[in-house]
Amino acid sequence: MAGDRHGRSRHDEHDPRWDSNPGQRRVLVVARTTTSTNRLLDALRFFANDFRVNLAVTINDTSKFSSGVERVLHGADVHRIVPWRDVRNRAIEYHLAVSASENIDFEWISTRTVVLPHGLGFNKHVPTDVPGATRLAGLPPVDVLRDGRALVVLSHPEQDAQLRAACPEVAGNTAVVGDHTYDRLLASRPLRERYRRLLGVAGRRLVLVSSTWGRQGQLGVWGSLTHQLLAELPADEYQVAAVLHPNIWARHTPLQVRIWHEDALAAGLLLLPPTRGWQAALLAADLVIADHGSLALYAAALGTPLLLAAFGDEVVPGTPVAQLGASADRLDRRLGLRDQVEHALATHRADRFAAITNRVFARVGESTRLLRDLLYRELGLAPPPSPPVLSRVDDPVPDLREVTAFSVHSEFVDASTLRLWRYPAAVQRLGDPDTHRQPLPANAVRHLAVDEAEADLTLPQNASVLVRRDVGTAAEAAGWTANALENHPGARVAAGATAEGCLARLRDGRLVRVRVTGPPPDPMLLASAVYAALRAGRLHSGGFTVCAGAVTAPVTLDVRG
Repeated sequence: MAGDRHGRSRHDEHDPRWDSNPGQRRVLVVARTTTSTNRLLDALRFFANDFRVNLAVTINDTSKFSSGVERVLHGADVHRIVPWRDVRNRAIEYHLAVSASENIDFEWISTRTVVLPHGLGFNKHVPTDVPGATRLAGLPPVDVLRDGRALVVLSHPEQDAQLRAACPEVAGNTAVVGDHTYDRLLASRPLRERYRRLLGVAGRRLVLVSSTWGRQGQLGVWGSLTHQLLAELPADEYQVAAVLHPNIWARHTPLQVRIWHEDALAAGLLLLPPTRGWQAALLAADLVIADHGSLALYAAALGTPLLLAAFGDEVVPGTPVAQLGASADRLDRRLGLRDQVEHALATHRADRFAAITNRVFARVGESTRLLRDLLYRELGLAPPPSPPVLSRVDDPVPDLREVTAFSVHSEFVDASTLRLWRYPAAVQRLGDPDTHRQPLPANAVRHLAVDEAEADLTLPQNASVLVRRDVGTAAEAAGWTANALENHPGARVAAGATAEGCLARLRDGRLVRVRVTGPPPDPMLLASAVYAALRAGRLHSGGFTVCAGAVTAPVTLDVRG
């Protein structure tokens, strides 16, 4: 066998004499795509605290979506990756292989491979390398099954019957253990408020948009959906988040994904990274807008209100996903989105899809133990005597930017109550900024409010209200507001945040000190309240209540000059 430049054999690198803990068994962990790698990393927790087991990680990078796998592994502190050539050359010994991909090169693996699911069931026909041909996603090659070289893990007995009908060779090579991810979701539900807090949802409703990969997924069919939701849903009442299948990130690169969503990100979109956070976002969501991907089934099983924005014909007929597609309500792009969102929230029943999801999840609450015991059985070891830990789903780490410009509508609903509706200005350019497809009071007054941190320099030039959110003293705010109005002759109000609320300066020279009873809300909200009072002819010393979504802020104005 060829050696390195020092003359050492490739076998030397895997010689157990150099191991501090040689263990009794070695598991070869075969990564291939970012999706399957994430599932693999979850499964590796089953070997925690067991000094009998060593792990060796390799990458079979033959997929169109293998880009980013090494980065995912490095993020999980896997810094020693076995080259695939060492697997092919039999330079490493192991007792079991584990993968979450049915497309690895099984012919080079010397033991049986446990194939974990990287989705929910076998619901989709996907393209092959042969033009025009498709295969059933999740099913290993026939020759691998015929020879018993793969054991396919299932979440429900119905899947076993489905696979036997499609490929008789699968008989005897499956194991029903339930769905470990679903069990983690169920066990983590009491942490919903924690996840909502980490996502910054506060008192708003969270609308989670998900897309599977491919042209028939939500992103391929309705790429502007997140932009439109942000344009039509008031920012103080709704938060919009997006989860894109890891294959989208791998195929198009994170840079491309963020460029596609540039305006949406500026408008406050929570973009979840492909490696973690989608489970927490799902638990935090008030409504899910999905397609034929697995996340729709998870949402349905959790009893979360669900709308479908796309649904591909690549779905396998007769499967639970196909049944869900025939049963769930569709989001109509020809109609106002807010009305459809609110109707879905108001009319949903938590058990609406129970008959469907009961076909997907078996052995609920047992999958962690069953999957752990299966891996140890295949490894030839007795499982540890203590039960396996059921880990809560990971905290979300979203790509989130503070919104720095709002199109604001205001109305005094009575003598002492001002109501504001704010929409991120970054997405208003998709259509007429004066037109929203949801009801607003006929006499609502509109203005543009912009923070000094806004990146789009055209917005401050058109703003009626300029704001500095950084909290300073009254003197600092007074100086900043004078400078802001001098530099932006079109603005009528400039306001700087203070510890008690804000200090606003009007174009006519008057100063307005705004004090808030309780914790001050967003200074931009207070600045818009000053402008609204000015336009309504109600700007005088005294008090009223500012309402925006769940925010109710009693304010006192001291007008001088």
